[in-house]
Amino acid sequence: MSTTVSPCPNRKTWDATVRVTGGHPQQLWGIGEAQVSAEGPGLQVDRVMVHDAQQRTVGYAQLYLRSEAERVVAGTVHCHVHRPEDLPVVAAALADWAREEHSAVLLRFQADTLRAPGATEALEAAGFTRPAAEAGPDGPRRLEVVLGETERDLSRRLSEATLDRCRAALRTPGVTVREVTAGSRVLSNIGLRTRLITQLLEDLGDDSLLLVATEAAEDGRETALGYLWFVHTRGLAMIYRLGFTRRGRDLGVDDALLLTGIVELQKRRVQRLDGGDPGETEVPLVVRELAAAERPVLGPWEKALGRGPAGEFAEDVADAAAEASGTAVAAELGLGEPAPAWSPEREEPDDVPGDDDGTGRPARGRARRARDLTRRVVGESISALRDAAGR
Repeated sequence: MSTTVSPCPNRKTWDATVRVTGGHPQQLWGIGEAQVSAEGPGLQVDRVMVHDAQQRTVGYAQLYLRSEAERVVAGTVHCHVHRPEDLPVVAAALADWAREEHSAVLLRFQADTLRAPGATEALEAAGFTRPAAEAGPDGPRRLEVVLGETERDLSRRLSEATLDRCRAALRTPGVTVREVTAGSRVLSNIGLRTRLITQLLEDLGDDSLLLVATEAAEDGRETALGYLWFVHTRGLAMIYRLGFTRRGRDLGVDDALLLTGIVELQKRRVQRLDGGDPGETEVPLVVRELAAAERPVLGPWEKALGRGPAGEFAEDVADAAAEASGTAVAAELGLGEPAPAWSPEREEPDDVPGDDDGTGRPARGRARRARDLTRRVVGESISALRDAAGR
């Protein structure tokens, strides 16, 4: 197949394409912007579409460009390919583009395509190899959670113990759950810093759902227990970031926040949740219980592009760079580490009180708005959980 590659500089066009074609949330424009905000000038994003001879789009990708030792490594995360048979063509086109337009020496390629017969052989024929860490006997897989139409669809797949844990967490005296948006000013009202979070919320827009849980002491001061951040299209959602203190996990806030968020995704008509790699120990219990299947996926591949000794590059460079943004988010929320780095041996992080939000508005008005939002969000959350449990 003859192909051409062209950049897409228009945000609305790009995001509309992702939504209409069923692309992974990783392809949303705001994800790339958020990653650049976290990593800084060392990262560039090139959003490109691959077309066939009739100028029909057969795939697209946010191409992440990172420099190491004055050489460029290009990478994709869940890039979209319309048809499985077009996979090697799209991969080869992106490799050529990365080499010719950006002088990249290596392409790390990951598509959102299911593993189909012949796909592995086709990629190998195109010069791609699978990293050794991904060459297990069963191949890479992803958990898939079908959200269903109602809360009851979810409750039937959860154990009674998990439902009880979620209900108990939300009924704990002093525990509050809030949905946070770019304009809500909730973070500053509950004593958390806002700079990076606000920027990310603006970048991700209506495709984002951020829930924050806090606990009030006897003196009324609130401290962060954890946060959970979804990014979604209409068809698919993913857990973008999450982090909890030891106290939050002990109370069951981690499970409660996840179930509350999934119920909200249902209301937004999201159809599925990408639950992540089933082999990762950090996959939340709620996700494991709700997952209907493990989808066999192609996973990551890579190709040396002939401009230097690509083998000198560490395989975990992109992962480490991506993890940095999660750590930054956790720090902004007053949580010392994102969830994957948490362990029982770690001390609970210090809570970080925030400064006044700088708006000049009376504190009494800010507190009233925060209380109103709290009552609404918690009331909806508990109601949804009771309905899901059939009680």
